Amino acid sequence: MVKEILTAAGIKERGSRFVKPPAETYAVWMDDITTDGPDGMPPVIFTHAITVELYALRPDPTAEAALEAEMTARGLHWTKQARYWIQSEGMYQTIYEFTYIEKRRA
Repeated sequence: MVKEILTAAGIKERGSRFVKPPAETYAVWMDDITTDGPDGMPPVIFTHAITVELYALRPDPTAEAALEAEMTARGLHWTKQARYWIQSEGMYQTIYEFTYIEKRRA
């Protein structure tokens, strides 16, 4: 789901990291998964805790608004941390977090 959200928002993305980050605004994301289901059966419920790290050379309110609109359009409840400057990277970072539940057939 996260790839679709970022693509729809027009943001270049990769899971975990970019080997060579692009010059424009981009995102890396992590998907922490917890499983659940009936005792003695394979898990059928998967809870995805998503973290999206948005990186930009300068504050990019257009990219932030596009990402927020895509998450909201999908009915997601998300958290946005304050944007901050990473001196060692020479970039701004804004972190978004959301959770969604997926049910798979056994």
